[in-house]
Amino acid sequence: MLEKYFKKSSEVFAKPFIKILKFLNLKPNTVSLLGLFVIITGSYFFYIENRNLGIVLIFLGSAIDGLDGPYAREVDLVSERGGVLDSLIDRIGELIIWSVVGISFTDSDLELFTIFSILVSSNLTPYMRAKSEYFGLQNTKGLAARPERVIFAVLFMFFDFNFLYVYIFAIISWITVIQRFTYLYKHLSK
Repeated sequence: MLEKYFKKSSEVFAKPFIKILKFLNLKPNTVSLLGLFVIITGSYFFYIENRNLGIVLIFLGSAIDGLDGPYAREVDLVSERGGVLDSLIDRIGELIIWSVVGISFTDSDLELFTIFSILVSSNLTPYMRAKSEYFGLQNTKGLAARPERVIFAVLFMFFDFNFLYVYIFAIISWITVIQRFTYLYKHLSK
């Protein structure tokens, strides 16, 4: 949902960073891997109780990971392999972020199950999009695409919200999966 409203402004914001990547002559896949490395590093720092540094690094790593696609388009290095690698890295990054939330903030089996539930919906959401694209459909339905999931996780970790918000977010995540599934299902032949 955020992508729909902020895509143009985020592309403008990304331009100076893309220039830096061009100057450094990095490959888009290297940018993807760098983003994941920074997310892993941030998650580790958060886990060992250096929460502020951890949150900054998690957010920075997610931002770096968001540059790989626009950068690849800018330097005309878009590839199917790069798209697959980016998708894999996105899933791994979210797994690590939500694992830290699960380790650091859960006090019950239900809370841990809720984190698992978000992880599953976080994987089904892009799966529904990819499956839709296979059938020639653009499917970005829903309130909790990847930017929203990462932003929510970072805000939750930073402000240490009541876990009730995670329950609500899990529901929103599953509504997103249902919206994407319903959209795809309606457009398939019987």
